[in-house]
Amino acid sequence: MKIAVLSDIHEGLNRKNTGMDIVSQLKKWIEINSPEVFIISGDMTAGPKKSLNLLNHLQEEFTKMKLLFVHGNHDIYHGDSKSAYDMLLEFPGNLGNGPVELNDSWVVIGDGGWYDYTFGIEGYTEEQFSVGTFNDFTWPDKANAHWPSSDQCETKRYLEKLEGWLKDFQGKKIIMVTHVVPFPRYIQVKNEPSWDFFNAMMGSKRFGELADKYQVKKYIFGHIHTRYHEHYNGIEIICNPLGYYPHEWNSANAKEEIFSTIKLIEI
Repeated sequence: MKIAVLSDIHEGLNRKNTGMDIVSQLKKWIEINSPEVFIISGDMTAGPKKSLNLLNHLQEEFTKMKLLFVHGNHDIYHGDSKSAYDMLLEFPGNLGNGPVELNDSWVVIGDGGWYDYTFGIEGYTEEQFSVGTFNDFTWPDKANAHWPSSDQCETKRYLEKLEGWLKDFQGKKIIMVTHVVPFPRYIQVKNEPSWDFFNAMMGSKRFGELADKYQVKKYIFGHIHTRYHEHYNGIEIICNPLGYYPHEWNSANAKEEIFSTIKLIEI
């Protein structure tokens, strides 16, 4: 079974900045490579309505392909992020609806996830991370994502939901998917407070602890806009973001970047 993996497409911003139709290039790749499953680990575009429309469009275009998705922080930018989360659940392939069994051996378990400051650097309080401002820059989630409770409480909700599913499928080979980062290894520490302060918003080490506890075989995530494909703690790690044009791309051409970025794995 061929599984394609991509995250952080940021369709609207990249279309605007490149002047190219990002989705049409994505469709060309699918037509050529014919994956049976496509996993998008968050940040399709900005806001739930646009993300839902793009997901439905892709699935309707490729009915034989199983399109699976977890939301990113940008996908739930809305006056009420819980409402945005629920809206995105209208897409059948949203892993927030529950685990998806690929065959007798493999199951995909995931949800977007959030952050609880466990990747925060020393010298700052939870209150400072909650405000999310360093010097004159404020983390965009603070203005655009509006959850009913604190970041820590929202993260706990995801963790409890995911652990329930992981318990139910302990006998299977598990592919775990979040948008946020699960292990400190993938946090980029530059020893520059203006950068490192915002690592608090990258994810939670507790997602990684769940992956270790339930012996997950593969872990797919995004959010950090740096690409990884390696084995860590006995887990195949795949972080495969498209990222922002131009400074995070290796090519000036959308087709070249998309075709070279999408990861294809087999089970």
